[in-house]
Amino acid sequence: MFTVPTLPAPNALADPAFLASAAGESWVGALADNFPHTRYWRDRSDCWSLKSLNALAARIIDARYDGNAIEDAMEAEFPPAEPYQTWYHEVAPQLRSCLHEADLDEDSEAIDAIRYAWEDCAAERDDSSVADLFASYDRCELLFRFSAERWLDDALVFSHRPWPQASELAITANLQFALNNLGYTIGEFRKACGNRHPADRALPRHTRRRRAPIISHEQLAEIIDNACSTSFLFCLYAIVPIPDLIALDLSRPVTFEKCWVATMDPINGTFFDVLANGPVTVNPEDGRFLSGGHLRWSPENICGLHTPYYHAGIEN
Repeated sequence: MFTVPTLPAPNALADPAFLASAAGESWVGALADNFPHTRYWRDRSDCWSLKSLNALAARIIDARYDGNAIEDAMEAEFPPAEPYQTWYHEVAPQLRSCLHEADLDEDSEAIDAIRYAWEDCAAERDDSSVADLFASYDRCELLFRFSAERWLDDALVFSHRPWPQASELAITANLQFALNNLGYTIGEFRKACGNRHPADRALPRHTRRRRAPIISHEQLAEIIDNACSTSFLFCLYAIVPIPDLIALDLSRPVTFEKCWVATMDPINGTFFDVLANGPVTVNPEDGRFLSGGHLRWSPENICGLHTPYYHAGIEN
């Protein structure tokens, strides 16, 4: 390792045809074995910030929804080590004596030919992946918003008053959709909180609860009354391992082993949560995933959360 393999002939590098020969290919292969290039080191001592991992999570989620390669999306956020770094810092210094003996010190074409041959062989031998950078302690903020709308500003529910209050929420299709996912119908919500506002327009008919209630009526009123904004989203929240997120198939049901139900204003930056009463499984038609990296202010950025409290697992 880290020594130039013996040439089959003293001046072999001076022969332009050498690298294309069987002996040349064998020598270049040995050179790549002795000077491997690793795009992503598995052993590291650094620590990624929550903000950087949120940005990575946003790229992963977008790639999943758009049908793009996850690896490419992750590499755009965490670029790999380039081969030229290994070449100039590791390989070239050791090759100098061989190049000098062959009078090739100044022959840029010959040096480039060796370099490109080494790069090809080293790339074939490198099985590292950007996913190798992350372990279970590398976590991101993951949210699932209960809305059928594509864009955040189209997904909001809002209050008739200059403050958020369950009895004053506008009865809209967005509210109906979110409540159904929390385990309630519009009728049950009206009865519990005394909301008497008429629907702003005809609501979708024959809708029903998608699951048993995941928070109580009291908790529902609590997250609405403490939303700190007159317009907001209902969502699930947890801080999950990046490897868990990488493994998710968003076209299939996804289960939060533990999560928090929250109201969040993604435009003005407000967030308030309560713990759900158990694991929660969401289907693709229930809404859309996003991470703190999709938001100008992530929940942790808004509230200064004690992040270990929100640690949870997620899986299909």
